[in-house]
Amino acid sequence: MGVSCRNVMLTVILIWSVTSFVYIKFFLSRPATPSYVSPTKRYIELEKKVCSSPKLKAKKSWARQQCPKNGIVTSATGGRLGNKMWCYISIWAVARAAGLDPYVPRCLRSPLDQIFDRLSVPLIEEISHCPFDEKNVVNSLDSWQHMNQSIVIPPVAFQQKLSVRWTQDIRREFRFKKELINKSQNILRLASQKRTNCTFVSVHIRRTDYQAYLKRKYSIRPANATFYYSAMKYFESKYSSVVFIISSDDPNWCSKTFKEKNNVYITGTKSRVSPALDLAIMSSCNHSIIDYGTFGEWGAILAGGETIFYNIGRPYSTNDFANDMREWRGRV
Repeated sequence: MGVSCRNVMLTVILIWSVTSFVYIKFFLSRPATPSYVSPTKRYIELEKKVCSSPKLKAKKSWARQQCPKNGIVTSATGGRLGNKMWCYISIWAVARAAGLDPYVPRCLRSPLDQIFDRLSVPLIEEISHCPFDEKNVVNSLDSWQHMNQSIVIPPVAFQQKLSVRWTQDIRREFRFKKELINKSQNILRLASQKRTNCTFVSVHIRRTDYQAYLKRKYSIRPANATFYYSAMKYFESKYSSVVFIISSDDPNWCSKTFKEKNNVYITGTKSRVSPALDLAIMSSCNHSIIDYGTFGEWGAILAGGETIFYNIGRPYSTNDFANDMREWRGRV
């Protein structure tokens, strides 16, 4: 009887010890992370939302792709080429700063793939089968608290000041397709009119849609001819054999305004030039003059060199990051 009681007691002690070990090992020793319900959605649902495409489908072949261990960074998208480029590079930069994996939706990546060669940020589609916790999402790096959280950047919340920390890497990321490079070089040769050792300065002039917008929203006076002539004079006084390559949504105004200058070439006057080719031409120049808009910003960033921009002050975004660009100078 005594032996039987002792065996029972030993069994109870053994069970208690094992239970205590398991509890301490798997519950008390866990790192402190916020609690949340198990994900019930997949990343395909997130892509549908940021693209506003409820019928979007993923390829079944991606089902073998490994799922992210932590949260991800992505963005909603909107606007034209310049905005899309800022959306893309904001994903890239925020992920780099946070140490998370970046992913882009197809609605953002597809138009950029037609222009740039071998973009590095993968598609959300690749992890479309993976679980996604929509309750564990923030919309900015400032709100981000732990590695399990995803960051979904709103469509116009461009992370410009953060992104331009890595300007050289950005230029390597946005490499134009060879066809666009060849066409842009041909246009520069045509514009040089057999001049030698030319210094090419791109001039981006946005007029048709933006002037009324600036007046209505910010009560800001748009750039006039004096701004462009002043910026041109700066480059002509500093460099010899300067050729100005003008890209504009109003080529007729440009032709009338700069008709007295014999070192000006206006794209799109003889045949239509696509936005992609215009951007490739701007990026092929040595220096830049820009007024406003994300398209002009990208032309200047990719070109490098000196940039004269129309300084209209806050809240306009160019001023927010221009101070971090060593060779950018604002004028009015």
